[in-house]
Amino acid sequence: METAKNTIQKAKIKDSKLEVVYEEHFSEENYSNTIEKKCAQIVHADLRKAFDRLKAHVVCICEQPEAEQVRAQGIFDFDEEIINNYVVTGYTHGGSDESAGVTIIAQKLLKSGKVLNLIAPFTQFEDDETYEFAGELYADIASCDHEVEQYVFHDKWGIKQLDFDFDAPEEAFINAAEEKPKKKGRKKKELAAEIVAAAFEPYA
Repeated sequence: METAKNTIQKAKIKDSKLEVVYEEHFSEENYSNTIEKKCAQIVHADLRKAFDRLKAHVVCICEQPEAEQVRAQGIFDFDEEIINNYVVTGYTHGGSDESAGVTIIAQKLLKSGKVLNLIAPFTQFEDDETYEFAGELYADIASCDHEVEQYVFHDKWGIKQLDFDFDAPEEAFINAAEEKPKKKGRKKKELAAEIVAAAFEPYA
């Protein structure tokens, strides 16, 4: 029986779990199936890191204030602390061949404690005139696709100990799994972030 060639079309992390749409193509019979999955296992840290590498692209493509620092320091050398309040929740492939590209969905935690949903405009991988880091974007999306494939087809999952102790999505509060219980007198900014983390749902 022919083994299908699988191509990731869309991936999203929600509640620390993966939702994915992929196409399985059978070349001998010349047909394709589109498969949509909502997976039960939590994502591996490598998958989360691959998504995190897209944050700099979101900042630049959406012309956020931090973009100037990212460009000045370099897409690989910038201080990641400046975009710690961003989180990438998903991406969708589009186009084909020379017009192939991606749309990235992300969120930004504002100083007010509110959440700004961001959808980066569709960006082509070969259009480095419009986006100077288009080549790097292609490589980073390829890394995400690889980790998604490892999760879906090779059982590369996370461990349950990484789950949160409260009902909040991973996207809502960056590094929450590493946080220790807060003592009285904590800063307002930290308190606001925790309240928002427990309250809002990821952008669908």
